Amino acid sequence: MASFYSYLPLLQQVEGGFQKSSADPGNFNSLGQLVGTNFGISARFYEGIIKRPPSEGDMRSITKSQAESIFKNWFWDLQKASEINSQAMANTIIDHQVNAGDGAKLAQKVLNDHFGYRISEDNRIGPVTLAALNKVDPARFVFLYNEARAKHYKSIGNKTWERGWLIRLKKFAVEYKKPISMVAVVTVATAGYLVYHNFLKQ
Repeated sequence: MASFYSYLPLLQQVEGGFQKSSADPGNFNSLGQLVGTNFGISARFYEGIIKRPPSEGDMRSITKSQAESIFKNWFWDLQKASEINSQAMANTIIDHQVNAGDGAKLAQKVLNDHFGYRISEDNRIGPVTLAALNKVDPARFVFLYNEARAKHYKSIGNKTWERGWLIRLKKFAVEYKKPISMVAVVTVATAGYLVYHNFLKQ
């Protein structure tokens, strides 16, 4: 079973301390005030926790320990990640949930598009999604999931942030070799036969 504390070091590598870039929409509270993000906790998300628009002081006062608890309770535990058998699968799903807000929905889409499932894409890992995740090939799933993450980042069209997102994504890569399709095998074999046949005719 996957463990939050195995994911945490990866998260800490990709999420720094306080930043207040105006180019990041997550740094604004609902009043439109630029108040920042701290340890990966955005102003928009933190507002939902404290039930009011956070100030810059609120954001700066978030401790590393508080951030870890938020990530565990509101992301890892909420999406039942400890019940996913593969650590690599849990890592990248939850990381996309943290980074983009729809990690579970993307997992459901990958299961539907590539593994033949018909799961409701509701952005919540329930019993049906969990059972499917634990049944498919983990390496293939992570490979396809990370391809989908990259496609999502590129579709946003923010070149300033895209490079950083793709660098972040590399932390969650796994080794996977795409199987050679039978069409490719037949094509190569046919080409080889024709070369050999023509050689004999010379």
